[in-house]
Amino acid sequence: MKTLLILRHAKTQADAPAGDRARELTKRGHRNAAAMGAYIHNLIGTPDAMRARQTAEIVAPAVDFADPLTVEPLIYNADLTTLLVVVRRIPDEAQTAIIVGHNPGFEELAAALTGNPEHEVRLPTSGLAVLEFDVERWESVRAGGGRLRGVATPRTIA
Repeated sequence: MKTLLILRHAKTQADAPAGDRARELTKRGHRNAAAMGAYIHNLIGTPDAMRARQTAEIVAPAVDFADPLTVEPLIYNADLTTLLVVVRRIPDEAQTAIIVGHNPGFEELAAALTGNPEHEVRLPTSGLAVLEFDVERWESVRAGGGRLRGVATPRTIA
């Protein structure tokens, strides 16, 4: 079985002079990312793989993730098809993986993987969707093949 945690990045500043990619997390974003990291650690322990950057850098210590983070440029502003490619490329040694990124793609990914493309999975900033798949290889993950184990937000875990 494989477990995928889809974590939307934490709250960022409204804009940045150097553009969208340069936006930094706000104080609230830092707090929420740390809270979600603690929640994830209590939920699943330490994941085997984590992909993304600033939010992941805060979440990683909270879940005792010591391996190097993998920055996957494809995640930024990715559509559903691209996100499925990213998930299917997760190393098979990883039983539990976290991907951190953006909407609307992350909400679409969660809905598609659970077979509910018309049923919205709401992921506000720092929102987390936990999905399980009865597969041995990540490349076998397909739309409709996952179970939504739960959705958590900073408000629901407080």
